[in-house]
Amino acid sequence: MMQPGVKRIWAVALLTSTEGLRQPAFFLLFGTAVVLTALAPYISFFSFSEEGKMVVDLGLSTALTFSALLTLLTASSTIADEIEGRTALTMLSKPLRREEFLLGKYLGVACTGCALAVLMTPVLLVTLRSQRYDIAQEPTAVFAFSVVSALALGFLLFGVLLVLRLLFNRGVSLVVGFWLAYGAATAFVLLHLGAKSAPTVTWEWRMLFGIFAICLHTCVISAAAVALATRLTLVQSAVGTAGFFLLGHASGALVAPFRDEQHQLNLLGAVLRAILPDLDQFNITDALATAYIDKPTPIPWDIMAHSTLYALLYCVALLALGFALFSRRELG
Repeated sequence: MMQPGVKRIWAVALLTSTEGLRQPAFFLLFGTAVVLTALAPYISFFSFSEEGKMVVDLGLSTALTFSALLTLLTASSTIADEIEGRTALTMLSKPLRREEFLLGKYLGVACTGCALAVLMTPVLLVTLRSQRYDIAQEPTAVFAFSVVSALALGFLLFGVLLVLRLLFNRGVSLVVGFWLAYGAATAFVLLHLGAKSAPTVTWEWRMLFGIFAICLHTCVISAAAVALATRLTLVQSAVGTAGFFLLGHASGALVAPFRDEQHQLNLLGAVLRAILPDLDQFNITDALATAYIDKPTPIPWDIMAHSTLYALLYCVALLALGFALFSRRELG
């Protein structure tokens, strides 16, 4: 049986993630990311026959950027807006501590951002599969039939659920219906292509490393967004989170002047490296994309473990800062 504190944290996290997955911004960003990824082979027309590399590059970069943007919007609206509108005061008047409220909000925001990256995985896999370079080429008719049939199945299922909901007021909500249709279409295309293709034609499961790294990146951005939203207004927290994102990806250049001839950091550089976020370590797009211009670059497990530990420790530090700031804020 869960402890009362864990139940309260879970309830806040579930409510926050549900609201995040229902907001129009989620569907707008998800739809835009899907279109950009699906069109990557056509954009790569200008990349001198490096279509596969372009798909990986654009697909993972799109998932990383849009998940961070969704996290920024969700944290700003669900925390800063609730505090300004005094909704948080109503929630905290119940047996809900501030630490539980903030931790639940963080988990909900992080899950929302990670959900976008995870849901982009089948789109990236299918788009990448359309760019084959080995001798066991997948027949175009088989691939096209699978994709078109999956889309038709998804639209048909959503249409049935839409009719039941609008005309008879029965069945699931339209948001749940959309995800059921998306799940059915995804399952169909993965299973059908897996059954019909040659044994040598496989899915690029290495992309899951990239999606996992994006989820770590999203968790760190979520912690920063939640910490800032405890003391800043909606617009200020959004701008601050965007600044944290840019700083995290520019920190390598900022500490570069503090390296000696052996590329070792001096004392000041080491202090800056410890304080400034290092978000570039979660971007392994180049390592995954080289498989399409040279040969696959291995992703060492110790590197992924180091990134996971770094994300965990940095999130704990940011949330501790958020707890300290939130504990001193007057909500009345």
